[in-house]
Amino acid sequence: MTSKSITTCERIALDWRDNILAHFPDWGTDRGSARWQRVRESLKIGQAVSGTVIARAPFGVWLDIGVGFPALLLVPNMQSKDGPIPFTNYPAIGVHVEGYINAIGNEGEVGISQRLAAHGDDGD
Repeated sequence: MTSKSITTCERIALDWRDNILAHFPDWGTDRGSARWQRVRESLKIGQAVSGTVIARAPFGVWLDIGVGFPALLLVPNMQSKDGPIPFTNYPAIGVHVEGYINAIGNEGEVGISQRLAAHGDDGD
């Protein structure tokens, strides 16, 4: 009998999904989808939000922003003065993060950015 060892990337992928489901057990279910429309209508692009990091993935961190669904802060949307952020420097689980909603999906997805998008042209 051979046992396949789990790679670090596979372990991280399993962990972030488990962490999200521990906080939002109906995420991705029919029950969650039924609630999503009402929540979606309460959110606005550009809305300031804050939350706690609940999971870390190779592509970003998941936050609990208090709306009953996880919000994703992708690496390119993380605030950084020094360029790309290595995984070891992502915000830790439990850390408070602030940002703005930059995407609202149809299936329970909320995107967060720490960079406020420019609205219109100020003529400069």
